[in-house]
Amino acid sequence: MTDALGIPDQIDGGTVCLRPIALGDRPLIYRWLNNPVVMAFWEGTNRPLSKVKSVGWVERFVGDDASLECLIIETVECPIGFIELSLYPKSQGFGQLVEIDICIGETSEWGQGYGSAALSALLHWLFTSTNTHRAFLQPRAANERAVHVYEKVGFYKEGVLKQAEYHHGEYQDIVMMAAIRDEWLAEFSMKFKDD
Repeated sequence: MTDALGIPDQIDGGTVCLRPIALGDRPLIYRWLNNPVVMAFWEGTNRPLSKVKSVGWVERFVGDDASLECLIIETVECPIGFIELSLYPKSQGFGQLVEIDICIGETSEWGQGYGSAALSALLHWLFTSTNTHRAFLQPRAANERAVHVYEKVGFYKEGVLKQAEYHHGEYQDIVMMAAIRDEWLAEFSMKFKDD
């Protein structure tokens, strides 16, 4: 089965699976986006999410906005995070450009390779099952661990946007990183051949 935008009920990533967010995920989002350790990398510890705002946060992805999607990352044991997708242009069946933002909300699961597995599975699905041509993300340059993970799964650095994001009271550089369909499939799709 798939949702209105074509996202299947589950995208298998080996050690993780991805599924569309549901209204029942509001307590997870509220907990993850109020954890100061997580928020230091996400929005910033000075931007907590109220219970009311967490309801709205989830509902915008469950609603009819054709430009937004959110997938929950799950291990066999439990949900551990999410991936936001912003589609350009805003259209059914995905846009040719997809901006990705990932958050592993369960800090006990950091460093286990789950983010890499989730992003690899997502890119494989985007590039083989949708019309996505370019997937990109914009981590803060100071988040070297994230930049390393993104490079590992097939995103390439395209440049640095100087002082492009205001975070924790100061302007910080962000790295523009992208994966292009044909290039990614030529280099990274072999690991999915036997699936």
